[in-house]
Amino acid sequence: MRKKLAGVIVLLMSLYMAQASLEAADRILAVVNKDTITQSEADVYLNMIVLELSQHYKGKNLEEKTEDERKHLIEKMIEDKIIVQEAKRKGLQARTDKVKQRIEQIKAGYDSEVDFENSLKQRGLTIKDLENKLNDQMIMREIIEQEVRSKIIVSPDEVTKFYEARKSDFMQSETRAIESLYLEDETVLESLEEELKNNVEFQLLAQKYKAAYANDVVAKEHLRPEVREQIFELAVNETSKPLKEEKGVYFFKAREAHPPRQLALNEVHEQIFNYLFEQKFTVQMLEWLEDLKAKAYIVVK
Repeated sequence: MRKKLAGVIVLLMSLYMAQASLEAADRILAVVNKDTITQSEADVYLNMIVLELSQHYKGKNLEEKTEDERKHLIEKMIEDKIIVQEAKRKGLQARTDKVKQRIEQIKAGYDSEVDFENSLKQRGLTIKDLENKLNDQMIMREIIEQEVRSKIIVSPDEVTKFYEARKSDFMQSETRAIESLYLEDETVLESLEEELKNNVEFQLLAQKYKAAYANDVVAKEHLRPEVREQIFELAVNETSKPLKEEKGVYFFKAREAHPPRQLALNEVHEQIFNYLFEQKFTVQMLEWLEDLKAKAYIVVK
Protein backbone atom coordinates (compact mmCIF):
# COMPACT_ATOMS: atom_id res chain seq x y z
CA MET A 1 0.00 0.00 0.00
CA ARG A 2 2.83 2.36 0.96
CA LYS A 3 4.61 1.58 -2.33
CA LYS A 4 1.45 2.40 -4.33
CA LEU A 5 0.97 5.62 -2.37
CA ALA A 6 4.60 6.58 -2.95
CA GLY A 7 4.16 5.87 -6.66
CA VAL A 8 1.07 8.10 -6.82
CA ILE A 9 2.94 10.88 -4.99
CA VAL A 10 5.88 10.62 -7.40
CA LEU A 11 3.48 10.74 -10.36
CA LEU A 12 1.66 13.78 -8.98
CA MET A 13 4.95 15.53 -8.28
CA SER A 14 6.14 14.78 -11.83
CA LEU A 15 2.93 16.17 -13.30
CA TYR A 16 3.16 19.25 -11.09
CA MET A 17 6.78 19.89 -12.04
CA ALA A 18 6.01 19.37 -15.73
CA GLN A 19 3.10 21.82 -15.51
CA ALA A 20 5.22 24.33 -13.59
CA SER A 21 7.99 23.97 -16.16
CA LEU A 22 5.51 24.49 -19.01
CA GLU A 23 4.07 27.60 -17.36
CA ALA A 24 7.55 28.97 -16.71
CA ALA A 25 8.56 28.32 -20.30
CA ASP A 26 5.41 30.06 -21.58
CA ARG A 27 5.24 32.92 -19.13
CA ILE A 28 3.86 36.24 -20.31
CA LEU A 29 6.66 38.67 -21.18
CA ALA A 30 4.54 41.63 -22.30
CA VAL A 31 0.96 42.77 -22.88
CA VAL A 32 0.16 44.83 -25.98
CA ASN A 33 -3.44 46.06 -25.98
CA LYS A 34 -5.50 42.84 -25.89
CA ASP A 35 -2.64 40.58 -27.00
CA THR A 36 0.14 38.98 -24.99
CA ILE A 37 3.70 38.10 -25.90
CA THR A 38 4.75 34.83 -24.30
CA GLN A 39 8.11 33.15 -23.85
CA SER A 40 7.23 30.49 -26.42
CA GLU A 41 6.32 33.21 -28.94
CA ALA A 42 9.61 34.96 -28.21
CA ASP A 43 11.51 31.70 -28.76
CA VAL A 44 9.81 31.15 -32.12
CA TYR A 45 10.34 34.80 -33.10
CA LEU A 46 14.07 34.65 -32.33
CA ASN A 47 14.44 31.29 -34.08
CA MET A 48 12.77 32.78 -37.16
CA ILE A 49 15.27 35.64 -37.12
CA VAL A 50 18.15 33.16 -36.78
CA LEU A 51 16.75 31.18 -39.72
CA GLU A 52 16.83 34.32 -41.87
CA LEU A 53 20.27 35.37 -40.63
CA SER A 54 21.70 31.90 -41.30
CA GLN A 55 21.14 32.46 -45.03
CA HIS A 56 23.67 35.32 -44.93
CA TYR A 57 25.96 34.67 -41.94
CA LYS A 58 27.82 31.70 -40.51
CA GLY A 59 29.79 30.81 -37.38
CA LYS A 60 30.86 33.68 -35.13
CA ASN A 61 29.20 36.32 -37.32
CA LEU A 62 25.88 34.51 -36.97
CA GLU A 63 26.33 34.26 -33.20
CA GLU A 64 27.06 38.00 -32.91
CA LYS A 65 24.07 38.96 -35.05
CA THR A 66 21.83 36.63 -33.04
CA GLU A 67 23.00 38.15 -29.76
CA ASP A 68 22.28 41.66 -31.08
CA GLU A 69 18.76 40.56 -32.00
CA ARG A 70 18.26 38.91 -28.60
CA LYS A 71 19.07 42.17 -26.77
CA HIS A 72 16.26 44.05 -28.51
CA LEU A 73 13.88 41.13 -28.98
CA ILE A 74 10.96 42.17 -26.76
CA GLU A 75 11.09 45.78 -27.94
CA LYS A 76 10.99 44.62 -31.56
CA MET A 77 8.18 42.13 -30.88
CA ILE A 78 6.10 44.87 -29.24
CA GLU A 79 6.58 47.15 -32.25
CA ASP A 80 5.70 44.36 -34.67
CA LYS A 81 2.62 43.46 -32.61
CA ILE A 82 1.39 47.07 -32.67
CA ILE A 83 1.90 47.33 -36.43
CA VAL A 84 0.17 44.00 -37.09
CA GLN A 85 -2.75 45.05 -34.86
CA GLU A 86 -3.10 48.29 -36.82
CA ALA A 87 -2.99 46.40 -40.12
CA LYS A 88 -5.68 43.95 -38.99
CA ARG A 89 -7.79 46.82 -37.63
CA LYS A 90 -7.78 48.23 -41.16
CA GLY A 91 -8.75 44.85 -42.60
CA LEU A 92 -5.45 43.97 -44.27
CA GLN A 93 -4.72 40.32 -45.01
CA ALA A 94 -1.81 38.57 -46.67
CA ARG A 95 -2.52 36.58 -49.82
CA THR A 96 -2.06 32.86 -49.25
CA ASP A 97 -0.47 32.38 -52.67
CA LYS A 98 2.10 35.09 -51.93
CA VAL A 99 2.99 33.43 -48.61
CA LYS A 100 3.45 30.08 -50.33
CA GLN A 101 5.49 31.70 -53.09
CA ARG A 102 7.82 33.25 -50.50
CA ILE A 103 8.23 29.88 -48.76
CA GLU A 104 9.24 28.33 -52.08
CA GLN A 105 11.83 31.09 -52.54
CA ILE A 106 13.26 30.33 -49.11
CA LYS A 107 13.34 26.60 -49.91
CA ALA A 108 15.31 27.37 -53.07
CA GLY A 109 18.17 28.56 -50.87
CA TYR A 110 18.68 25.00 -49.60
CA ASP A 111 20.12 21.98 -51.40
CA SER A 112 16.88 20.02 -50.96
CA GLU A 113 13.49 20.14 -49.26
CA VAL A 114 14.82 17.72 -46.66
CA ASP A 115 17.63 20.17 -45.80
CA PHE A 116 15.04 22.95 -45.52
CA GLU A 117 12.81 20.91 -43.20
CA ASN A 118 15.80 19.82 -41.10
CA SER A 119 16.87 23.45 -40.75
CA LEU A 120 13.42 24.29 -39.37
CA LYS A 121 13.47 21.34 -36.97
CA GLN A 122 16.93 22.19 -35.68
CA ARG A 123 15.57 25.55 -34.60
CA GLY A 124 12.35 24.17 -33.16
CA LEU A 125 10.25 25.65 -35.96
CA THR A 126 7.42 24.35 -38.12
CA ILE A 127 6.09 25.33 -41.54
CA LYS A 128 3.13 26.90 -39.71
CA ASP A 129 5.52 29.13 -37.73
CA LEU A 130 7.08 30.25 -41.00
CA GLU A 131 3.68 30.89 -42.61
CA ASN A 132 2.56 32.98 -39.62
CA LYS A 133 5.76 35.02 -39.66
CA LEU A 134 5.54 35.68 -43.40
CA ASN A 135 1.86 36.55 -43.08
CA ASP A 136 2.69 39.19 -40.45
CA GLN A 137 5.60 40.55 -42.48
CA MET A 138 3.42 41.00 -45.55
CA ILE A 139 0.61 42.88 -43.82
CA MET A 140 3.18 44.98 -41.96
CA ARG A 141 4.78 45.98 -45.27
CA GLU A 142 1.36 46.83 -46.68
CA ILE A 143 0.27 49.03 -43.77
CA ILE A 144 3.66 50.79 -43.74
CA GLU A 145 3.31 51.39 -47.49
CA GLN A 146 -0.16 52.89 -46.97
CA GLU A 147 0.52 54.94 -43.85
CA VAL A 148 4.12 56.03 -44.36
CA ARG A 149 5.83 55.40 -47.71
CA SER A 150 2.95 56.52 -49.93
CA LYS A 151 2.82 59.86 -48.11
CA ILE A 152 6.47 60.80 -48.62
CA ILE A 153 7.23 63.41 -51.28
CA VAL A 154 10.69 64.36 -52.55
CA SER A 155 10.46 67.30 -54.95
CA PRO A 156 12.83 67.92 -57.91
CA ASP A 157 13.81 71.18 -56.19
CA GLU A 158 14.97 69.27 -53.10
CA VAL A 159 17.12 67.00 -55.26
CA THR A 160 18.68 69.97 -57.07
CA LYS A 161 19.44 71.86 -53.85
CA PHE A 162 21.05 68.77 -52.33
CA TYR A 163 23.22 68.33 -55.44
CA GLU A 164 24.31 71.97 -55.55
CA ALA A 165 25.21 71.96 -51.85
CA ARG A 166 27.30 68.79 -52.14
CA LYS A 167 28.74 68.84 -55.65
CA SER A 168 32.13 67.70 -54.42
CA ASP A 169 30.53 64.45 -53.21
CA PHE A 170 29.64 63.60 -56.79
CA MET A 171 33.06 63.48 -58.38
CA GLN A 172 33.90 60.37 -60.36
CA SER A 173 37.44 59.25 -59.62
CA GLU A 174 40.02 58.34 -62.24
CA THR A 175 39.18 55.07 -63.98
CA ARG A 176 40.71 52.69 -66.50
CA ALA A 177 39.00 50.42 -69.00
CA ILE A 178 41.12 47.28 -68.94
CA GLU A 179 41.39 43.73 -70.17
CA SER A 180 42.92 41.07 -67.96
CA LEU A 181 44.26 37.54 -68.25
CA TYR A 182 44.74 35.13 -65.38
CA LEU A 183 46.41 31.74 -65.72
CA GLU A 184 47.66 29.16 -63.25
CA ASP A 185 49.77 27.08 -65.67
CA GLU A 186 53.09 28.92 -65.47
CA THR A 187 54.76 26.46 -67.84
CA VAL A 188 53.27 28.43 -70.76
CA LEU A 189 54.20 31.81 -69.29
CA GLU A 190 57.21 32.42 -71.54
CA SER A 191 55.26 31.58 -74.67
CA LEU A 192 52.35 33.76 -73.60
CA GLU A 193 54.59 36.76 -72.86
CA GLU A 194 56.15 36.45 -76.32
CA GLU A 195 52.73 36.63 -77.95
CA LEU A 196 51.78 39.61 -75.78
CA LYS A 197 54.84 41.45 -77.12
CA ASN A 198 53.45 40.85 -80.62
CA ASN A 199 50.12 42.42 -79.59
CA VAL A 200 48.03 39.27 -79.94
CA GLU A 201 44.50 39.93 -78.65
CA PHE A 202 43.83 38.98 -75.02
CA GLN A 203 40.66 37.05 -75.92
CA LEU A 204 42.54 34.88 -78.42
CA LEU A 205 45.27 34.20 -75.88
CA ALA A 206 42.67 33.31 -73.25
CA GLN A 207 41.26 30.63 -75.54
CA LYS A 208 44.65 29.34 -76.58
CA TYR A 209 46.16 29.10 -73.09
CA LYS A 210 42.93 28.34 -71.20
CA ALA A 211 43.27 31.54 -69.18
CA ALA A 212 40.51 33.52 -67.46
CA TYR A 213 39.59 36.68 -69.38
CA ALA A 214 37.84 39.83 -68.14
CA ASN A 215 36.96 43.22 -69.55
CA ASP A 216 36.26 45.84 -66.84
CA VAL A 217 36.26 49.50 -65.91
CA VAL A 218 38.07 49.95 -62.60
CA ALA A 219 38.58 52.83 -60.17
CA LYS A 220 41.73 53.37 -58.12
CA GLU A 221 40.05 53.15 -54.72
CA HIS A 222 38.60 49.71 -55.48
CA LEU A 223 41.95 48.03 -56.13
CA ARG A 224 44.64 46.54 -53.96
CA PRO A 225 47.83 48.70 -53.93
CA GLU A 226 49.92 46.29 -56.01
CA VAL A 227 47.18 45.94 -58.65
CA ARG A 228 46.47 49.68 -58.65
CA GLU A 229 50.15 50.39 -59.25
CA GLN A 230 50.26 48.00 -62.21
CA ILE A 231 47.12 49.27 -63.92
CA PHE A 232 47.27 53.04 -63.42
CA GLU A 233 50.86 53.36 -64.61
CA LEU A 234 49.96 51.86 -68.00
CA ALA A 235 49.57 54.01 -71.08
CA VAL A 236 46.59 53.29 -73.32
CA ASN A 237 47.10 49.98 -75.20
CA GLU A 238 50.10 49.13 -73.04
CA THR A 239 50.33 45.66 -71.43
CA SER A 240 51.57 45.22 -67.88
CA LYS A 241 54.35 43.00 -66.64
CA PRO A 242 53.19 39.73 -65.06
CA LEU A 243 51.72 40.16 -61.60
CA LYS A 244 52.32 36.96 -59.65
CA GLU A 245 49.74 35.82 -57.14
CA GLU A 246 49.78 32.80 -54.84
CA LYS A 247 48.24 30.44 -57.40
CA GLY A 248 48.74 32.13 -60.73
CA VAL A 249 49.72 35.16 -62.80
CA TYR A 250 47.81 38.27 -63.99
CA PHE A 251 48.37 40.42 -67.08
CA PHE A 252 46.55 43.72 -67.66
CA LYS A 253 46.06 45.88 -70.74
CA ALA A 254 44.79 49.46 -70.58
CA ARG A 255 42.17 50.16 -73.25
CA GLU A 256 40.97 53.61 -72.14
CA ALA A 257 41.93 56.17 -69.49
CA HIS A 258 39.24 58.34 -67.91
CA PRO A 259 40.35 61.30 -65.75
CA PRO A 260 38.31 62.43 -62.72
CA ARG A 261 35.17 64.34 -63.64
CA GLN A 262 32.18 66.04 -62.08
CA LEU A 263 29.04 63.92 -62.42
CA ALA A 264 26.06 65.82 -63.81
CA LEU A 265 22.79 66.13 -61.89
CA ASN A 266 20.95 63.82 -64.27
CA GLU A 267 23.55 61.11 -63.61
CA VAL A 268 23.03 61.16 -59.84
CA HIS A 269 19.40 62.28 -59.64
CA GLU A 270 18.07 58.83 -58.76
CA GLN A 271 20.79 58.27 -56.16
CA ILE A 272 19.98 61.58 -54.44
CA PHE A 273 16.24 61.01 -54.66
CA ASN A 274 16.56 57.60 -53.00
CA TYR A 275 18.79 59.01 -50.27
CA LEU A 276 16.37 61.84 -49.45
CA PHE A 277 13.40 59.48 -49.62
CA GLU A 278 14.95 57.05 -47.13
CA GLN A 279 15.88 59.92 -44.82
CA LYS A 280 12.27 61.11 -44.75
CA PHE A 281 11.00 57.55 -44.43
CA THR A 282 13.15 56.92 -41.34
CA VAL A 283 11.81 60.04 -39.62
CA GLN A 284 8.16 59.53 -40.59
CA MET A 285 8.26 55.82 -39.79
CA LEU A 286 9.53 56.58 -36.29
CA GLU A 287 6.87 59.26 -35.76
CA TRP A 288 4.08 56.95 -36.94
CA LEU A 289 5.29 54.09 -34.75
CA GLU A 290 5.68 56.33 -31.70
CA ASP A 291 2.12 57.58 -32.23
CA LEU A 292 0.83 53.98 -32.30
CA LYS A 293 2.77 53.22 -29.13
CA ALA A 294 1.40 56.31 -27.38
CA LYS A 295 -2.15 55.16 -28.08
CA ALA A 296 -1.49 51.54 -27.07
CA TYR A 297 -1.65 49.78 -23.71
CA ILE A 298 1.81 48.26 -23.23
CA VAL A 299 3.09 46.45 -20.15
CA VAL A 300 6.45 44.67 -20.05
CA LYS A 301 6.60 41.98 -17.35
